[in-house]
Amino acid sequence: MPVPKIVYIFMGIMALMMVATMGTVGALAFGYITPPGMHAEAEPDLGDPQYLKLEPPLTVNFERGQRISYLQAEVEVMARADEPLSGVERHMPVIRNNLLMLFSDQSFEDLNTRAGREELRHASLEEINNILDERGVDGEIEAVYFTSFVMQ
Repeated sequence: MPVPKIVYIFMGIMALMMVATMGTVGALAFGYITPPGMHAEAEPDLGDPQYLKLEPPLTVNFERGQRISYLQAEVEVMARADEPLSGVERHMPVIRNNLLMLFSDQSFEDLNTRAGREELRHASLEEINNILDERGVDGEIEAVYFTSFVMQ
């Protein structure tokens, strides 16, 4: 018995609907179509990184049993705006003082590990940004880097 022509038409319409649905789902999944109310956010222009070296290097001593050990660290800070770096220069005595206190509170054993140095780097960043915030400086330092870290 031959298949009525209407069945072929119905199957053709269903196939077209499936292709259209898959195309729409694919376009949504890969971001070609943005649903209403959901706009793609433009990434903010952060600007180029700018660096400032804290000079001279920070030097502190530690008691390690019966011996005295030393740490000398060269520190640089990074921001993407001028204001935080100007704030660091303006408040350099306070920043150096607080970093020296922070560094001297560390244990030699902790700083002898990468994790210990990373923790100190993070604590230094927080300390500097707290000082800038307390003094009303706009913006913040984005990163602190140890460009030299010598312990003996």
